[in-house]
Amino acid sequence: MPGPDWTIKLPHPVAPVRGDALQTLADARTYIAALPPGVRHQDDWVRAAKMLNAAAESGTGLAIEQATFAIERALFFHGLLAPRD
Repeated sequence: MPGPDWTIKLPHPVAPVRGDALQTLADARTYIAALPPGVRHQDDWVRAAKMLNAAAESGTGLAIEQATFAIERALFFHGLLAPRD
């Protein structure tokens, strides 16, 4: 059984207010891992990380969509989601 595929692209780029747009599951995983521990361990980020892992493991469209939504939701609630053009 193959391992997780972190190269999977998100359905659309997700833009945090600082840094480059998140385009793959790996980008999102790196972003979350770089958050300070006090932030990274909050419920929204823990949920997003779990969804990312599930998406990397399964590779299904639904799991990738759910992970993307969870990342956007966490960014939004923490004031870190850049406004869309």
